Amino acid sequence: MSSIAMSDIYKTGHLDFEDNKKLIYLTPSEPIVYSSNNWIYKAMPSLEQWLADIETQSTMHRAQGSNHLSFTFPEDETPNEQLRKEIKNKSFELSYLELYAISPAELMSAETINIDVQFVTRDSIEDYLDVHQVFAESFGNDYVQQSTELIRHRFADEVIQRVIAYKDKIPVGILNLILAEDTIEIDGFGVLPKYQRMGIGKAMQNFVAEVANDRTIILVADGEDTAKDMYIKQGYVYISYSYNVLKEQIN
Repeated sequence: MSSIAMSDIYKTGHLDFEDNKKLIYLTPSEPIVYSSNNWIYKAMPSLEQWLADIETQSTMHRAQGSNHLSFTFPEDETPNEQLRKEIKNKSFELSYLELYAISPAELMSAETINIDVQFVTRDSIEDYLDVHQVFAESFGNDYVQQSTELIRHRFADEVIQRVIAYKDKIPVGILNLILAEDTIEIDGFGVLPKYQRMGIGKAMQNFVAEVANDRTIILVADGEDTAKDMYIKQGYVYISYSYNVLKEQIN
């Protein structure tokens, strides 16, 4: 697992520009999706460079109807005190993600419960969207509408496979699988609040382990989210971190 890195995580959106310092994702068809309109630094910028980049990104985002600013700093590098102070002064939210990995054999649990986990089909896409909407609502109605349209549009995507879990024929959980040659990434993992702590998440991860074959299973977790404690208990191994800054509304 030592070769696993943040660069293995699937990136949504259109890569508009790349040089030796950064990658710029700019996606006019998804203006409100933060991850699809984001800069990823390959090298930690100076304070002066970041301030200049804010102005450039603001211009680019406004031109396509994006109303946010988003930057991801290099893997395993922490912004220095001067940069962190300016991030706070400019009202950006500073957070970090952690990358975890596990082998299918280590993830598989012998415990079984009566949960039906399956890949989403044309017949079950609306069930998937019903669960998705519950988690998407916290981002606002525009996000619900745009993300729903994108999911329908990308349903036949060969890279992303969507998974749904049923309990007593009721859709209760969803996740996405991003398939690569050596890895299988879990994304968009959620179980409806009413059905949490019933073993549904474990049943869904068993399903992932079964379809992963010999590929390493990877995921990213919010560094400040208690969900990462669950992953550690399941045997996931911490790999690395990356800091992100986000401003949801451009002044």
